[in-house]
Amino acid sequence: MKRIILFCLAVALCVSARPSLQLDRERIESGKTFGLQLVFPINELPESRSDLQIETANGFTLVGIDSTDQVIRPDIEDMFNSFFGGGRNRGGYKARVYTFNLKAPKKTGRISIGQIFLTIDGQKRNITDDIPINVQRAYTDDALAVSLTPSKKTVYEGEQFSVTLGFHTYEHYEGGLQATDMNTGDDFIVHRSDLSTIKFEPIDRTQREFQASAKFAWLSPTKSGNLQIPPFKFKYTKRGEPKIVEKNKQMGGMTVSTRSYSQEPVEVETQTPAINITVKPLPTEGKPANFSGMVGNYNFSADFDRTELKVGEAMTLSISIKGDGLPGSITDPKLPDFGEFRSVPPENELNKKIVGNKVVTTKNIRVFLYPKKKGEFTIPEITYSWFNPGKKKYETAKAGPWNVTVEKGEAAPEAIFQAPVAQGPTAVQKQEIESLGNDIRFIHKVIDSKNTTAPYKSILYWILFAAAVPFYIIITAAVRSRRKHNSDAALVRKGKADRMLKARFADARTALQKGDAKALYAALENGLINYLSDKTNLEFKGMTRPQMKEELAKLGVKAESIAAIDSWLEKCAFARYAPVNPTKDEQEQMLKDIEKLCEGLKV
Repeated sequence: MKRIILFCLAVALCVSARPSLQLDRERIESGKTFGLQLVFPINELPESRSDLQIETANGFTLVGIDSTDQVIRPDIEDMFNSFFGGGRNRGGYKARVYTFNLKAPKKTGRISIGQIFLTIDGQKRNITDDIPINVQRAYTDDALAVSLTPSKKTVYEGEQFSVTLGFHTYEHYEGGLQATDMNTGDDFIVHRSDLSTIKFEPIDRTQREFQASAKFAWLSPTKSGNLQIPPFKFKYTKRGEPKIVEKNKQMGGMTVSTRSYSQEPVEVETQTPAINITVKPLPTEGKPANFSGMVGNYNFSADFDRTELKVGEAMTLSISIKGDGLPGSITDPKLPDFGEFRSVPPENELNKKIVGNKVVTTKNIRVFLYPKKKGEFTIPEITYSWFNPGKKKYETAKAGPWNVTVEKGEAAPEAIFQAPVAQGPTAVQKQEIESLGNDIRFIHKVIDSKNTTAPYKSILYWILFAAAVPFYIIITAAVRSRRKHNSDAALVRKGKADRMLKARFADARTALQKGDAKALYAALENGLINYLSDKTNLEFKGMTRPQMKEELAKLGVKAESIAAIDSWLEKCAFARYAPVNPTKDEQEQMLKDIEKLCEGLKV
């Protein structure tokens, strides 16, 4: 009974044979050739027909067409032959197999090849509808695609723009991502973001491909012309190309050959394409005389806390500048001449944070003024100019002028003892005289002045007098030197440099103990830059590396020290923003090396 059922199924299958499609391999790889086979039963082929045609789409390319006649034996017919021991052709049907040799496009995913047509009696008829297949990344191709996309490719000198770093992983990506070079070049001032929170998401709800992107940095060009951001380089591990492994094994005096497929992990490198940026110079037409050099959208304000005061009191000028131009740097406005006022070194506070898609820098300045004398004075207006690239014109903000009224300070206290004023003779009663006599019992007999010697006639007096003169000169000089030192912001800053460096390195050690590598590298980088700024009274923040090296060379710093500083700053910046994880020993050694560099630095 079972044989009869199988025989009936095989006959039914042969009778119902229809054209079918199949691929000559399990995996279709992008950019590679493959065969699409159309199995057409010969008894179904029309007599008056032309050759088959395929209209490709979506980047598929037809390489050629082959055809052969074969006997198709379904799996169920094999089961039938196992019972009857039939020959090869028994239970099958004859078919013509058309093989369309195609080249897959570079893109991946589920993509339609196109349609197959046959012309019958002069009419074009489609044999198939759209033929979708899954195209996968070739094992010989990169398993990771990285991109660097600028928000603008044409900017003004000093204008801020951003670059977005993107990752796309394919199914044969196996991890181990490390950045080997993420240098943006020497022609830009850069504010980098932290990539530690970057998150990979699956593409098209599959687990084969993932993508992630984040803003990597905000840059401002330091010169005009055609500039280039060099390629970012990475290394990672991918699954290698399948290889056939043949083994021979002796079994019972016979040699048995076996074949298997093997795929080993391979470490490879990839990089982003270089980015060309066109930087336009700032226009000369309409450029203000006191142009600050800032390019972007800025706000400026300035005002005094009061304009009526007394001699000996102070008034404070508060200046606020905020803009989205040069990241982390804002130039000071030109201040008027405070001739009738004594001023001390101003206090500066600089902050930057990401607002929306830009880095906004804020600078607050406080200037303390002390009037020298009484009177009415006018402090001229303060202006601040910048170039707005959105409006393509210069803009100027003004504050002031201010009328200041200074009154005389508090009167000096009167003398405690004053000379008596003659009132004329007064009558004194007898009782009053007796009372006075009782009250002045503390008056004693005055020693005879003939037996005393005047102080100036003593040698000891003149010795002490002579010693007091140089002591007075020394004390006066020390006080004046101290006042001069305190009024010189550069000297004060330089004197505090070593103490401030210890505090910054203490923060670095705390980060090292907590295992916070990002905070450690930030503390080391900021500590080294701020130490150089304190020692030289120059603001190295906001300078490019070439500018920094040039300024240090002018100050007489040795070439090897400059090279070491530049190298360590690059290492710290790279370690902060690249997805790498140095060991704790390497981090501790970096801290020691930078401490040693600062201790031996001669500025």
